[in-house]
Amino acid sequence: MTLADLLRIVDDDPDGSRDDDPWPLLRELAAAGAPATAASARTELERYVHERNGYGRNLMAHLLARLSGADVLPRLLRLYADALRDGDDDGEQLGMAVGLATRADPPACRAVVLPLLDDGDPYLRRAALETLGHMFEASDLEPLRAAAADPDPEIRRTALGALPAVHLDPRAYALVVTALRDPDAWVRDQAVLLLAWSAPPAVVDHLVELTADPAWPVRTVLGEAIGRRAAHSDRVPVAAAALGVLLDDPESSVRAGAVRGLGLLGVPPDALRSRVDDPDWWVRAAVAGVLAAALPRWPPARPLLAHLSEDSNPTVRATASAALRNSEPAS
Repeated sequence: MTLADLLRIVDDDPDGSRDDDPWPLLRELAAAGAPATAASARTELERYVHERNGYGRNLMAHLLARLSGADVLPRLLRLYADALRDGDDDGEQLGMAVGLATRADPPACRAVVLPLLDDGDPYLRRAALETLGHMFEASDLEPLRAAAADPDPEIRRTALGALPAVHLDPRAYALVVTALRDPDAWVRDQAVLLLAWSAPPAVVDHLVELTADPAWPVRTVLGEAIGRRAAHSDRVPVAAAALGVLLDDPESSVRAGAVRGLGLLGVPPDALRSRVDDPDWWVRAAVAGVLAAALPRWPPARPLLAHLSEDSNPTVRATASAALRNSEPAS
């Protein structure tokens, strides 16, 4: 198989809507590692960029990331920056190709990326910051700290995403906790999500301060984050009180998140009684799911599930009914 075979798939199906899967061939070409393939792929990449064929551009970007690594990284970074600038739906694939390009020779890639952290183009800076996250070193904390205080909220949000996991570096943890007070809602949202999976239980004391956040997307992700971090710790009472506040939120997505957060706490979900008749079926479905999981250890869940098994929404009925059936002793 040759590059021509891959190009034929793309050119016959320019939007990738048919069944031909180009990825096995792409991986085969990359494994062969022929220099001539890389040279031709560079030419085809530029052709697809000129034709505004995102499907072909993405495939060539992935192929070149595997074949050329640091050599093609400057071009891929600029293409990714252009995708961010244009709001291109295919930008995610370019971002993945950029990350892939860093694997073969991280030192050479760092030499490409580090000078771009101060570039005058904010989109190129974002691309460089995100790429730095793929090859983070301890010395990168200071430029990321500076970016996390940038006037541009998108730069700040990207810098947070480039940090190491908060449980691995206390300095990263401190930066993300500080971002919970950022003036931009999407930065605060990102901070909550980053803390939700690996922060110590003490982070609950910071998260509960956001229960009155003016932005509903922040409050939506807050419930599960609080429940996950407080579970089986001494922060359970504080968390339960905060989740009780979110259960009465005017936004249904926030109430559903609070329901799931209570399910994660590992305590009897008595507070869910108030949401069994919630006006939004999405919230009632979340209640049914949590009660289904709690039923083996919390018998009061049974009458609540029986009530939900007669709900007007089929998803709610199915979840509750399945839980009741599965809890019945085998005959």
